[in-house]
Amino acid sequence: MMNIVNCFLIFHFCHLLTTVLSCDIHKNSVAWQPGDIVIGGIFPIHNGILNVSDRKYVSDFNCTNLQLGVMNEVLSMIYTIEQINNSTLLPGITLGYEIYDSCSNALKAVQTTLQLIPESADNSDTCINDALPTIKAVVGDKYSEISVAISRILSTHFVPQISPASSASTLSDKVRFPSFLRTVPSDIYQTEAIAKMIKAFAWNWIGIITNDDDYGRSALESLNTLFKQEGICIGFSKTLPSYVGHVNLPSELENVLDELNKSTSNVVVVFVKGPIVRELFIKAIEVNISKTWIASDSWSYSNEVSSIKNIERVGTILGINFKAGKVPGFSDYVRNLQPPLPELRNDFIKEYKELRFGCTEEYRKYLECKASSKYCFPSDSVLSKSPLACTVENVYTANDDYLVKNIEMNKIYSTSLAITAIGQALRNIVCKNGTCEDFKNLTPLQLLNELKKGSYSYNNESFHFDSFGDAMTGYDIINWKVDKNSKKFQIVGKYDIMDSAIKLNRDLFQWNTLNNQVPFSNCSTLCSPGYYKKHSFISCCYQCLLCVEQYYSPEADMNECLKCPSRQWSKNGSSRCENKTIEYFQWSNPIAIVLLIFDSFIFLLVFITGAVFFKYADTPTVKAAGGKYTYLLQISLLLSMITIGFFIGQPNKFICQIRQPLYGISFTISVSCILMKSIRILLAFESAKKNKLIMKLTYQPAVIICVLTVGQLCLCILWHVLKSPFVEEIDNVHSFVIQCNEGSYVAFAVMLGYIGILAFICFVLAYKGRNLPKRYNEARRITFSMLIYMFVWIIFIPIYLKSDDMYLSAVQALAILASVYGMVFCHLLPALYIILFKRKTNSREMYLQSISAFHRTTKRVLSLYINKSVTNVTSGGTDTKINTVSRQFSSGSTLKLRKRHKSY
Repeated sequence: MMNIVNCFLIFHFCHLLTTVLSCDIHKNSVAWQPGDIVIGGIFPIHNGILNVSDRKYVSDFNCTNLQLGVMNEVLSMIYTIEQINNSTLLPGITLGYEIYDSCSNALKAVQTTLQLIPESADNSDTCINDALPTIKAVVGDKYSEISVAISRILSTHFVPQISPASSASTLSDKVRFPSFLRTVPSDIYQTEAIAKMIKAFAWNWIGIITNDDDYGRSALESLNTLFKQEGICIGFSKTLPSYVGHVNLPSELENVLDELNKSTSNVVVVFVKGPIVRELFIKAIEVNISKTWIASDSWSYSNEVSSIKNIERVGTILGINFKAGKVPGFSDYVRNLQPPLPELRNDFIKEYKELRFGCTEEYRKYLECKASSKYCFPSDSVLSKSPLACTVENVYTANDDYLVKNIEMNKIYSTSLAITAIGQALRNIVCKNGTCEDFKNLTPLQLLNELKKGSYSYNNESFHFDSFGDAMTGYDIINWKVDKNSKKFQIVGKYDIMDSAIKLNRDLFQWNTLNNQVPFSNCSTLCSPGYYKKHSFISCCYQCLLCVEQYYSPEADMNECLKCPSRQWSKNGSSRCENKTIEYFQWSNPIAIVLLIFDSFIFLLVFITGAVFFKYADTPTVKAAGGKYTYLLQISLLLSMITIGFFIGQPNKFICQIRQPLYGISFTISVSCILMKSIRILLAFESAKKNKLIMKLTYQPAVIICVLTVGQLCLCILWHVLKSPFVEEIDNVHSFVIQCNEGSYVAFAVMLGYIGILAFICFVLAYKGRNLPKRYNEARRITFSMLIYMFVWIIFIPIYLKSDDMYLSAVQALAILASVYGMVFCHLLPALYIILFKRKTNSREMYLQSISAFHRTTKRVLSLYINKSVTNVTSGGTDTKINTVSRQFSSGSTLKLRKRHKSY
């Protein structure tokens, strides 16, 4: 019994509440037309409520500030419904509409939703059977915050809600908003487009201003995520109340303006409703704040904002908005807008006509002031008046182009898509074989399911709702081109959602900067080429440091310097690498030229000497100089001088492998010839029988020279077999030094050491023969030449080890040249001098005199030796002994010397 009573009471309460809500239709502004199937509409036709906090009853909302852009959206809905009714899309069915004003307020929107769906206040599941809602679908709202509020009510009854502009990503959640659809993409894609545009202009220090509602919060969250991915930093983030009448709006605007003044962010993303942006920009103009603003879809086409006086002073305005299509005939419809038929109702057209063409007392006073040639201050309501005001008889039939100029085509297009989708989905459900009959039992759930799965077309362009209820239509990038006399919303690019690609026509952009340059909005100034970024604790803020030597940065703002390729180099702070120079001991080098001059001189001198020796081959001087072996000496010296040419110029494999063996073998022959010369002279004048016999037995000049030369040849062959010399590139900072690497420096030292040992033997033998006859005594010259050789090559070692790579060849060439000069000046030139300038001494008699003088000297020395040795012999005995020795020396040694001289 109590259950029946409770059910009865609840039924009467629900009925009473439904009656109250239904009656509100006559007290609230509405656009209404009956039909077989009625589509509801909720639009923010006004942008604020004056008495939101002190209302007296349910419908007591004092809405203010008619929004012309939204007014056009309402007219777009009505126009598209009329187009469907006048077509064959739904034969036998008339679509009606019931459109309310949310006044940009969620509370008011909930109240109007309850008016559209009075069944939502009826607890029918408890008491009575289910009732079908009269409204089968709802179009609206524009703002995401309001769509979130009304969607919870509409979803309760599965009533499809299609928004032409609500883009908050939250609304893609089909668990929370199962009946919500929209003809625009989610804000996720809008923020992607914004992030990619910011990245395309190389900005990384961005300010963000959002509304404190679902639309603003979801945009801020998405921007934070995307900016981190793209390496963009947020310079500041501020929020503003979501409607104009909010008590905190003035103070919050002051806070935002202070932040804009302080911040170094020159680009600001603004996810704020148009009326709030208008308030912000009016104050920004007053305090001379100029930035680059990126407008979200809520105001990127806003005539309300673009009509602000001196709007160009706020800076450059870029915008993101939904891809717009054409709505054929709509501009003409608005231009010739007529009041509704008597049986219909449209309070919004009536309000607009009165505001535009009505003759108010304020407007009359303004006209009188203007007629008196005084400067008059028009209010906003006066500025909105048409020149036809106070001149037309019927304000409701008067028209001009004012509404046409305030058309935001993207919003108009989205609204038309919503109505078109509903009409085509209805046809798919209730129409069979060209007739539409079964529509009285149509449920909102049937329509919702069809909308989700269907594909639709408008103006020969297809569209559909994805699994999240979003239409993937893409975005246009807009550049405001405004000045004191005109304004234009120029499409300068597009964002393709499917490809995640942004395309910008940079030539179309108009920047409010000097020389139309892209504005700078980075935490730090760009690092020029040749510098790299050293980041601070904020990733976008950094210092610019020079690239060090061997590194470069070819572009501005690089995170690190690049290392130059192996054959290139760069100095500090370089933006590019230069090819390293190839260095070697060149023919044009001054040192090389000096070496070649001296080399050529000595080469020519040796050649002349050889020619002279050949001409005077039978003279004692030539024979004493070595006879036939002097030609071998000269040839080997010429070869040594030729090797100097192999130490100059760019080396190659052949040069590196031939130059050291050629020098080693040729100079070994030279020293061997000198060695044989020393042995021969000692053999001729040696008196000690034992030594003389040993030297005579070993004195085989040709054999010894060949053996010594072959020994050096074997060392060189072994060197090349084990570790042959090769061409080496030494990588220096600025250059490549090309030189011969000797392969094995041990083998190189052994080769030089071998010649050194022969030179030392020559030195010892020359020292032993220091007291020989003057004509035959070359010991001093041999000693001096060998000392020169050993001194040069001893000095060569430390100099060679400490020399620059490029001059190693020069050091060895100089050592070779010095050795050759020692040989020539000590051995060949003295003989050449005698032949050319001392011809009298170049005779057999003069050499014999020299031998006799040597004999006399030797006799005196011998006499002294005998006197000291024979102390027990008498004076007569002594004379006899001396005479005996003298005769033996005179008759024996002298005769033999003469014979040997004759044979030389």
